[in-house]
Amino acid sequence: MKTSDYFVWRAFSMVMLSYCVAVLSPLVAVAGALVSQPPASMPSVCPPSVPITSSAPTIASQGWQVYVSSELYLNSAAPIGGPPERHADLAEYTFKPGKQQWSYTYDLGREFPEGKWLECGYGAHNEITLSRRLPDIIRTCTFSYRKGVKAGQYDIQIACR
Repeated sequence: MKTSDYFVWRAFSMVMLSYCVAVLSPLVAVAGALVSQPPASMPSVCPPSVPITSSAPTIASQGWQVYVSSELYLNSAAPIGGPPERHADLAEYTFKPGKQQWSYTYDLGREFPEGKWLECGYGAHNEITLSRRLPDIIRTCTFSYRKGVKAGQYDIQIACR
């Protein structure tokens, strides 16, 4: 790679990072308001996709034309040990392999000082996550995965008890 190519790529990367911040900031604010407290009876279901809509005015003003080709599809789901900003992924689970379907079961019977949360990841690298607090009475959750219709998409069934 030539030095000039490197600088073009680095500039492009910085612009895309700015775009992602512009797009995700409003989503984070809305998600924060939605996940503060769980409802008394909450279904454990991740939305199948997250629409990405933004005119990204800060990018457009820099001469970039914004085009969003599709929404981001559900890629992962798992319980976490606290609010999403803590990045408290749980490492202990039981994996049940299968050709068409596979599952992960998490034992949530222990104490979680900041609560038990459900985290849903969207995009191939979980570019967006949605999280919500689970009721404290939940003791176990099983996440059953199957490949979805779209590339990188998974149909995930969640059963929490």
